Amino acid sequence: MPIPEKLGGFKVLKDVTRIVAGFPREADDLPLRVFRALADRKINLPYATCVSCDHFWGLTIMVEAGNATGTAAAIEAVLAKGPALHHGGAILSIFPHRKNPEITRALFEAFGREGVSPDALASSPSAISVVLDEGILNRASSALFGPFTFSAYRTPADWKLAQKGKEQLYKEVVASYQEKRPKVYGLEYQDAQALLQVKLDRGRIAALGPPFGRLARSGLSLTFLSTSPCRESNREQIAFCLPLSDDDLSQQTLRESLPLADFRSIGPAAVFSMNGPHFGDRYGIVSELLTAFNAGHVDFLGLSCTIASITGVVPSTQLTAAIEAIQGRFDIPSVMERT
Repeated sequence: MPIPEKLGGFKVLKDVTRIVAGFPREADDLPLRVFRALADRKINLPYATCVSCDHFWGLTIMVEAGNATGTAAAIEAVLAKGPALHHGGAILSIFPHRKNPEITRALFEAFGREGVSPDALASSPSAISVVLDEGILNRASSALFGPFTFSAYRTPADWKLAQKGKEQLYKEVVASYQEKRPKVYGLEYQDAQALLQVKLDRGRIAALGPPFGRLARSGLSLTFLSTSPCRESNREQIAFCLPLSDDDLSQQTLRESLPLADFRSIGPAAVFSMNGPHFGDRYGIVSELLTAFNAGHVDFLGLSCTIASITGVVPSTQLTAAIEAIQGRFDIPSVMERT
């Protein structure tokens, strides 16, 4: 198996609860109302995804175990139904990701060999985060040393030794202040993207490893990657963005690799990403973003918030409005287009 480039390392956040909800897209402000309710309760979100599929919003968030009850109550107050709670979770993030589908392929195949089934995943510009049961965390972390090498750890034993006595270093801490305009290091965007949405039976996320490997050999970049719940309770969706010019190749690869999969392509779309000095340790960032979009009448197709970054997908026709909305709500020193 070809070995991807040497990775910098990986980070683990333990003792977190996964909260999953789905709701019709009849009222487009429902995601905003959910995230605003969580911000009002000052609940920090180290991981959050919200993706649209078939007129249905799929929501996955991770919170520290002590915040699970309050988070579920806030969501139930908005949706009039309780979300599903999955306790005893962990978030495993590897970096740098650099939007490379080869890294995603190698990760999926390594997990497949060790019988590790991810519950959810999302990427940021710098990392890919995998949500899994804490009971299989050691097996999952050991699996990484098959296809990857890390500058900080040579073996799984090195990694385990490095964690002793340092558990608190991996806790997300709620910031003690809230800026009126959250600071952002920079805003990047890429236009002319296709959003591909693939539905698979639950527990089969890793089946996308081979097609991602084929897409990597074509030199494509994954500008957005996220899983989400589907309307059908026994299925889940993985959504990712690739250049619109390669949409036909991407769909052909999916048809050949996963002949029974249900997928569709939406485009043209645009992907934006931004991170800030406090995105990983303060509440309300997603709420601020969706408030800006609501005021600017901007639709969004999907977003993920992980490793101190937000990545989102909007229709290309609304890209200018989306950038203006973000600039109106956040303190952004620069806006850069990536090609």
